[in-house]
Amino acid sequence: MRNQGQYLSLHLRMEKDVWVRTGCLPGLTPEYDEIVNSERERHPELLTGRSNMTYHERKLAGLCPLTALEVTRLLKALEAPKDARIYWAGGEPLGGKEVLEPLTKEFPQFYNKHDLALPGELEPFANKASVMAAIDYIVCEKSDVFIPSHGGNMGHALQGQRAYAGHKKYITPNKRQMLPYFMNSSLPESDFNRIVKDLHRESLGQPELRMSKAGKDVTKHPVPECMCSDRQQQEQQSDA
Repeated sequence: MRNQGQYLSLHLRMEKDVWVRTGCLPGLTPEYDEIVNSERERHPELLTGRSNMTYHERKLAGLCPLTALEVTRLLKALEAPKDARIYWAGGEPLGGKEVLEPLTKEFPQFYNKHDLALPGELEPFANKASVMAAIDYIVCEKSDVFIPSHGGNMGHALQGQRAYAGHKKYITPNKRQMLPYFMNSSLPESDFNRIVKDLHRESLGQPELRMSKAGKDVTKHPVPECMCSDRQQQEQQSDA
């Protein structure tokens, strides 16, 4: 990807297990929703948390992965050009690659590791999920812009690494505030794009002033949290 110029990377979280664990629904067809609900009923221990919330409550709270259509609208609102080169990381989406059609129709240069690899190149790693994830990680880390469709360890690690690398652009989708506009079918597309772009002006991975480390994930925000404790800072200040 890098040899041919600039590119954007996406981490799509549309696999079956992601929908089951998040308590969300893919919204494809009633049949696929039933597959997810049935799996969740058989394995309630897979639900990662907040089991008292309904799917709609989770969605409105910004706790669900973005769908392919939502990611497409987000990219358009952020003025991604139609000829943008996009690498997408992640496993097989529930419903197959057909569910990615909103993205592939709008952005024809849309690739994953299987599209880019030489014939047979990935076969030795077919049953090694960690190696496959590592390939995705490396390609995403080298990208000019990275956007995760949902949280997760990979996105958190990339956010921290990109911060160390000079705050390379990392766009955090503002799902909670975007959703009302996604659901407003009467809102003109031009207004939608303007609003969504404005919502992300402070979510581009730029440096930010942090006065306290309380509640901060040290993987996502490695500085200054991992450097010294509040007690050490106080002792240094008192000695000065």
